Amino acid sequence: MAYAFNNDIFLSEADRSMAMRAFPNVAFALDNAALREVFETHDIRANQSKTRSRRWGVAAVGLATAALMTAASSTLYEGASGDVKRAIAIVGAFCGIASVAIGYFGMMFRGRKLRWLTDRLATERMRQFHFQHFAAHGAMILKGAGDAAARADYIALRDRDFERFKIDFLERLEDEFFAIVEAEDPNSGLLFDFTANLPPADDPNLEEYYRAYELLRFQRQIDYCNLLLSDSRNLWKHAPARQARFFGGIGLTCLVIVLSLDSLVFMGSIAGLPFLAAPIFSVAGVLIAFFALGARTIEDGLQPGVEAERMRQYRIALNRSHTRFRGARAPEDRIEPMIDLENASFEEMIPFLKTNYEATFVM
Repeated sequence: MAYAFNNDIFLSEADRSMAMRAFPNVAFALDNAALREVFETHDIRANQSKTRSRRWGVAAVGLATAALMTAASSTLYEGASGDVKRAIAIVGAFCGIASVAIGYFGMMFRGRKLRWLTDRLATERMRQFHFQHFAAHGAMILKGAGDAAARADYIALRDRDFERFKIDFLERLEDEFFAIVEAEDPNSGLLFDFTANLPPADDPNLEEYYRAYELLRFQRQIDYCNLLLSDSRNLWKHAPARQARFFGGIGLTCLVIVLSLDSLVFMGSIAGLPFLAAPIFSVAGVLIAFFALGARTIEDGLQPGVEAERMRQYRIALNRSHTRFRGARAPEDRIEPMIDLENASFEEMIPFLKTNYEATFVM
């Protein structure tokens, strides 16, 4: 199955059909229509809220940069008429006031950011519920692979557990979010006892059960990290490593230009070249410096460097657990790297929530 966002929980009919062919005996335990319905609602809203909140954040920085540039370039239009000066001053003041209202006080984007992060918390915990339930009930699932009554029993248990999860977690989503971002130690992310229902080592469908978990959990998470850290395979909004390099390049380029302009002004004053003393050169250096400041502020709001490093550390943990999983044979040995993956998935989510909740678009 080719990589795509969220195909590990079979959001499309094509995903479900392919899973039935790949894992005909255990796919029933991974096909959870009730979870998918709730997941899609939160996922769509999270994506919309993220886009809108970041657009307003970038707009706040753009307005602040425009206000600073307007004030810094006053010498360039000091010979203009009074009406022109007044209009420029009004535009500059409006940009400054609007940027403060949006950026500092959070108007237009703070609520959307909270909506994005709480909905993203919901989707990731639902994904964790989905795979942790599969990992923690191996014996029931394998029994259900050959027994229709046992299969119905497992599905009924999973449905009851999901209803409890909705009441205990999803209906308290904002409280759960603040409990995570404000806690020193949010504790473990495990939702079930992983050792209470280990699969029998001699079950004929055991390898299919483990292969399903390996492909849909281990490999999909590793593929996701690889995608976000790739230089060429991903879209801009899913490319934190590329974003970090882009903003670093902007900062370096602006620094070189500012130093070059200052050098020209300095040499012009020494050599007595009047055209190099024109206001445009000194003002241009200030404008470019403000542009660099604006780019740096957007980088602080997006946090691409932190995101890329988080993905690198997560990938290291995943690869280590995956190696242990592939080397193990007995169910009691394979369950340990599965537990490690689920813990790593929860622990990776915590800095994501904290970093983005604290990130601001304020110059």
